[in-house]
Amino acid sequence: MEPTRRRIGALIVALLTLAALVPAAAAADPTTGFTGTWRTTDCAAWWQDGHLDCTVFGDGSEETLVIGPGETPRATLQDSYASVCANGGSPSTRWLAAGTGEYDDVFLWLTFNKSGCGTFGMGGYGGVQLYHDAGSDTIWEGVTEEWGYMWYRAH
Repeated sequence: MEPTRRRIGALIVALLTLAALVPAAAAADPTTGFTGTWRTTDCAAWWQDGHLDCTVFGDGSEETLVIGPGETPRATLQDSYASVCANGGSPSTRWLAAGTGEYDDVFLWLTFNKSGCGTFGMGGYGGVQLYHDAGSDTIWEGVTEEWGYMWYRAH
């Protein structure tokens, strides 16, 4: 019985030593799933399977979202053709927004403090809720209960 206790004790000491040697940064950070460059089509995506339907909302343009690392990541959004800009008579039809994010359990909430058509000439907006699905490596941005945007990692 005594040799078994010594082996268990030695195993515990080895595990504690190993744990002390592993830097804290090497531990899995749940916020890193959001970090990166993401793309979507500006059309409503059905929450259950991601199929697109531009008759619900959207104009079919390409959107890019870049989310930086850290607990309050920087985020930028670009829409290659924003109908709000085109319909509003803006000389630019590209939408730009920049801001930061804040984590709340499994969600990342983005607040864009500046935005505009081609430049950051307009105010900001917030309340953009994102959920990262690690299994499919996608981000869901709900707009209504059933419809939203499905973001795919850019490669």
